[in-house]
Amino acid sequence: MTPTPAAPMSGYITTGQAAARIGSTSQYVRELIHAGHFDAIDIGTGERARFRVTVDSVEKFLADRAVRPVTPSEVAA
Repeated sequence: MTPTPAAPMSGYITTGQAAARIGSTSQYVRELIHAGHFDAIDIGTGERARFRVTVDSVEKFLADRAVRPVTPSEVAA
């Protein structure tokens, strides 16, 4: 399948690919796009949106929500 001329060639992934990376659904990714959590472009040519999400915004989303270990001094504070 040849990408459409409007589709970016690199740095972007589909909502399905983004969903797989964050362990969720494409619908939730679309909700995150509308809420401003993901940078995305709409490559749809009709009434229905077809989003492509930046890889960087998905990686930032995951990093911001990563569970980090705490030190004993942080627990005592």
